[in-house]
Amino acid sequence: MRFWRASAAFLLALGLALPVSADPPSPAGSTTAAPAAAGRSVLKAGIIGLDNRIPADATQWPWIAIGRLNREIGGHCTAALIGARQVLTAAHCLFNTTTQRWALPDEVHFVAGYQRGKYAAHSRATRFTIAPGYNPNRRTELKEMARDWAIITLAETLDVKPIPLTKRSLEDTMAAAKSGEMNVAGYAVDYGEQLMRDQGCQLLGEATDVKLLVHRCDVTFGVSGAPLLLIQDGKAEIIGIHNAIADTDKGPIATAVPVSAFASSVNAALK
Repeated sequence: MRFWRASAAFLLALGLALPVSADPPSPAGSTTAAPAAAGRSVLKAGIIGLDNRIPADATQWPWIAIGRLNREIGGHCTAALIGARQVLTAAHCLFNTTTQRWALPDEVHFVAGYQRGKYAAHSRATRFTIAPGYNPNRRTELKEMARDWAIITLAETLDVKPIPLTKRSLEDTMAAAKSGEMNVAGYAVDYGEQLMRDQGCQLLGEATDVKLLVHRCDVTFGVSGAPLLLIQDGKAEIIGIHNAIADTDKGPIATAVPVSAFASSVNAALK
């Protein structure tokens, strides 16, 4: 399909949430870092018309494998567990545009299955693998959007079942997205304490010039790094990671980096 180009550099709202603390007081009896209360926000870029998001049960798989990615330099994103110690997110989530520096690994916390102060597991990061050549200062350019992925290696092994990456072709993915159920689930800024998902939203296709999936799901700030999940016959697989939203002359859309862009890097990280 054609990728719809908006005027004035394809105005994007990259999904990084407003600053929150990664290290507030932990829940009773725990020493891990749970996020602070986010509070409601009026920021709903990407939510057009009826808000189709519903709460996801963060105690059940696959939702328990999705977590808040908290940064001690401020802000949060969403990430998904893809291995016992590997997490997938958007690369721009690890960069602070104000200070012009990357977060250090030990400044980043992955909180799996987070929901209103409770969570299934937590670990700090120890290492980042960022797409080769990715330039966060040009993150609204199409070629950089297509490289907007990162694999985070955690310090601790988490006792949570990871979500597998799809092995489908684009054609198979499109067909399955129509016959099955596509979801995007993340920690939006207006629901920072609750994992919310848009169930049965629409996969439109792939951009023509770069490797980017185009979808129409209800996503907003804080959801960057969230997995696009294909759920079919009781199984779930990641088909991409959400990274941006945009207004175009064809209406609002969102983009995601497809699995094919980072599958080989993930395979190497899991060895």
